[in-house]
Amino acid sequence: LNWADEVYLGKLAASGVTAVNHAVSISQDYDAAAAGIAGWQRRLAETGGRVFQAYGLADVDRAHAEGTVAWFAGFEDSKPVGEDLWRLHALHQMGLRFMGLTYQNRNYAADGSGEVANGGLSRFGRALIKECNALGIALDLSHTGERSTLETIEASEKPVLVTHAGLTRFVDSPRNKSDQVVRALAARGGVFGLAAKSGFLSPTGLTDGADPEVFADNIDHLVQLVGIDHVIVGTDVGDERKYSKAGMARVRRLYPEIPIVGDDLNLDLIHPEGMGTPADLPRITEVLARRGYSAADLTAVLGGNLRRVLADIWDTPK
Repeated sequence: LNWADEVYLGKLAASGVTAVNHAVSISQDYDAAAAGIAGWQRRLAETGGRVFQAYGLADVDRAHAEGTVAWFAGFEDSKPVGEDLWRLHALHQMGLRFMGLTYQNRNYAADGSGEVANGGLSRFGRALIKECNALGIALDLSHTGERSTLETIEASEKPVLVTHAGLTRFVDSPRNKSDQVVRALAARGGVFGLAAKSGFLSPTGLTDGADPEVFADNIDHLVQLVGIDHVIVGTDVGDERKYSKAGMARVRRLYPEIPIVGDDLNLDLIHPEGMGTPADLPRITEVLARRGYSAADLTAVLGGNLRRVLADIWDTPK
């Protein structure tokens, strides 16, 4: 499904965000995912350059200089690749730069975090990782199971990402990541992006909500665990319209292990208070600054750390 259009792109252009990894495909086949990229390319062309498709860090620099937004194509799942690596090459040529290994369920590559078997990488999954390393596609393990995540971190010659997840230290959900995973990720040069979802951040998030202070508590734990250089913000916030009661009921039905909304489908509790749109990023800056994070720390968490890792993954000058 494409949830956003020119209205969303207008909000994105006005948000102050410099670059965005857009989930073009969640869990679709090749034809639908490729059509998704082409459709977004058409929409971006209609923004008059305010939001443009990006292919590397030079485009991020351009967006920063112009006051525009660099839009990167990403997938939440490697399902569009199927079991044919030629598809990965074709998608890379179309601009795919971020790819989740799995989305909750098992695919040809590995088990997602919704699979109780917690299986590891397949033979094809290992070949896929090698090809992503060669092409310069950043692998995202946000929705990947514990064993598959640890095996991918070990198998990949490049650092890998967790762009939007929580911590089992705070909420014991298979959708969240253990301290063991965070340490392994950091040891191989990767970064962990904390998602701005109340149910990921607090055990009472789905009933009582959360606020930026709870988000900061999770950031504090990450910094204590692996240091400031391996922590990023991955709010997982996009077009508000996807957070409808019908959409959230569907997510609960298909992926009950994701603690995104409670039984009452109270949409107001999905995001911490005041953190529901891309324009709300300054709230994170404010709460971390009050806790004593320096300007250098904030620059690292809000983009510097991710840029450093992407320079390695994409083999571009830092």
